[in-house]
Amino acid sequence: MLINLITIWRKFFHQLLRNQLSLILIPITILLLIGTFGYAILEGWSLLDALYATIITVTTVGYGDLSPVTPGGRIFAIFFALSAIGMASYAISAVAARVIQWEHNRVEQTKLEKRMQAIQDLQNHVIICGASNIGRISGLYFTRARQDFIVVEADEDRLRRALLYLDVEYLHKKFGGYFDIANAVDVTEDEQLSLEKLTAKVQIPYLLADPTDDSTLIAAGIGRAKGVVASLDSDERNLFTVVSARALSQRLDNTKLRIVALVHDDKNGVKLQVAGADQLVVPEKGSGQQIQMSMMSPRLADFAYRTTIKGTAGYALQQLEDDPAASWDGKTVTNLSAEQQLVVLAIWRKGNYLYSPAPETCLHSEDELIVFAASQQQDIFGRMNQSDKR
Repeated sequence: MLINLITIWRKFFHQLLRNQLSLILIPITILLLIGTFGYAILEGWSLLDALYATIITVTTVGYGDLSPVTPGGRIFAIFFALSAIGMASYAISAVAARVIQWEHNRVEQTKLEKRMQAIQDLQNHVIICGASNIGRISGLYFTRARQDFIVVEADEDRLRRALLYLDVEYLHKKFGGYFDIANAVDVTEDEQLSLEKLTAKVQIPYLLADPTDDSTLIAAGIGRAKGVVASLDSDERNLFTVVSARALSQRLDNTKLRIVALVHDDKNGVKLQVAGADQLVVPEKGSGQQIQMSMMSPRLADFAYRTTIKGTAGYALQQLEDDPAASWDGKTVTNLSAEQQLVVLAIWRKGNYLYSPAPETCLHSEDELIVFAASQQQDIFGRMNQSDKR
């Protein structure tokens, strides 16, 4: 029985110690008890008078009509008053810290709820897994194309850097001085912004979590997503991400999910495809081709740069899919080109490309078109719908 009581008391005491409020109340209670019994014994006061004297000592109000008269009582009062003032100061600061911490937690919880709600509202979005250089740059182009996306990264510094590079104003200040030293601007303040402030500025949702984890991908809305970009810093982690993403897409009945994976070593490409990646990106190959083109076909390289990378030409290569609201079913290439002021370069039909289709080629609703058209960063069907209504 005694052992059980001791065990219960120990659990109760440890629970009190874990509670910050208890750490404040326990010393104050002990202080009040010491003061009350000390004054009662040394001065011969009643417990009520002793408690009264203790309270006015702790609160530094002053004794007034009730003060110690015996030498022992006065010595006790000196040490007790010093202890009481110190304890009261500690209690006030501890309570203030507790209130401030509570308010901080409340604000952070509100921010978290808003951020998670923004993620839950995403539909047909892209999940960028890994804030590597490639992932960061892909986010910049998704922004230009007005494609909703979320960045998932476990490392806070890399995540901050990725969000920072999605801030167009920062990029202009950061790199403007590279071309004209007179335009150089101090960007230290921008680079020290918190994740919350960066998110509010660029309006891009994020998750500070491991992108290879199933629960993270679910939280990122993989069941509603259009695609996943595996752009982590190793093929191994990209493989884990692809496996998880493909398995979750089947489990959550999002079978149209498209997965694009970054490949660091060519020999791992097959593994990523077997795991479920729809397309692989090998940065070295693209860079090598760009160098070759820049050397041997500079005008072609400049044309590609202006229409795809820089996006300042006003025209761009675009992929179009048929829209029931403004179908091209039954129209010829000539008809569509004249109506929409575009050039049809290729038709994707039944798993094959028809390159440079003849003007009289009849289009089908299931066709996908590769066209060269005005780059409005919008679905060209916006213009088709308007023309049909007229």
